[in-house]
Amino acid sequence: MNNNLTSRNEHLLRDVRRVSAAIDSSDIPSELLPYVRRLSDYCESIERLILRNLSDLSLMRGEILEDVLSNTQLANSILKLVSSRLSIPVLRSRPTDRLSLRIVSWLHLEHSSTTTYPAAVASGDVSMWPFTDICPIYFFPAIEQETLLYQPLYFHEFGHLLYRCHKPELDALVSDLQKDIRTILTPHSYRSDSYSSRQRAQREAIVGSWYNWAQELFCDAVGLLIGGPAFLRAFSMYMGNHSKSDFELPMEKLKNSSHPVTWLRIQLLLSQARSMGLTAEADEIEEEWKSVAGIIGVTGDYHGFYDESFNSAINRLLEDAVVEVSPREYMNPEIEDCVAIPIPFDNPITLLNRAWTVFASDGIDYQDWESEAIKVWLSE
Repeated sequence: MNNNLTSRNEHLLRDVRRVSAAIDSSDIPSELLPYVRRLSDYCESIERLILRNLSDLSLMRGEILEDVLSNTQLANSILKLVSSRLSIPVLRSRPTDRLSLRIVSWLHLEHSSTTTYPAAVASGDVSMWPFTDICPIYFFPAIEQETLLYQPLYFHEFGHLLYRCHKPELDALVSDLQKDIRTILTPHSYRSDSYSSRQRAQREAIVGSWYNWAQELFCDAVGLLIGGPAFLRAFSMYMGNHSKSDFELPMEKLKNSSHPVTWLRIQLLLSQARSMGLTAEADEIEEEWKSVAGIIGVTGDYHGFYDESFNSAINRLLEDAVVEVSPREYMNPEIEDCVAIPIPFDNPITLLNRAWTVFASDGIDYQDWESEAIKVWLSE
């Protein structure tokens, strides 16, 4: 056993040093350096654990083998995480990551719960790994990552990080929502037959689905509060595939879905946008979606997983969750209709809302404007 553990730890030591060398030798944007330093420190902690294992094994004492085995398993698991996930933002980094890195870094610095996290991004579907013990990693499609219009989607993913940081409090609020929905769905009288059993199973499937759905709606609300019109437009354009699945899904897919139907998310966002004074933007987006629905011939059937009677409980959850987390909210000067090139000291909210203003404007070449805006904004 001693020889096997020694061999295993020597192999792990070579691997962690190989990963550390690859990280240190990478040509990376300056905005990624804080993450590299954190990752290097993490690799050093793994190396120290492995060296301690080897030192303990050299004592040839059988009573410590169980502890060494446990520490070896821990080192192996952590190193796999570093190699397969945490090293990705460094080993695949590109100069074009600077735009996303700057925006994510600004987001983290704007909230007291996330100031200690450096920015890390990688290519992939819009998502994030909320590794709050180490550092969260954001994913974004490679092409869209180099442009401005979809960058507001990071605000939604930032909402997932805020949820993780405030999980006990927000889980309690989501539990209250689920109780409210269960109450709404529960009939006043019961039947002791197979039909009643099927109803109960369906009711619990609906209530269960709202654990994940509520989190997504919270993140949508966070995105809107931070980004204003830019988030609303980016979310609508990116999420809309102009297909039937945007508006409705079969019941079985709803049971296993981690996200609400897109049209439902859009409708709830538009309601929030109107309450924030973004009426014109909300009306425009709603008309676009209704036009698509009319062409496709769908009305939006949620098979009981959503009903307007849920709205009061949903709105209460979102209001309470936002108060609990207190994300930064956009300010009116940041969303004014302006087509001037932002300066380096303008924040991302100003930059991204101007991008959407220019995109919707006549007489301005958006591609030229965007190219210059990114160049100037990153020139600091």
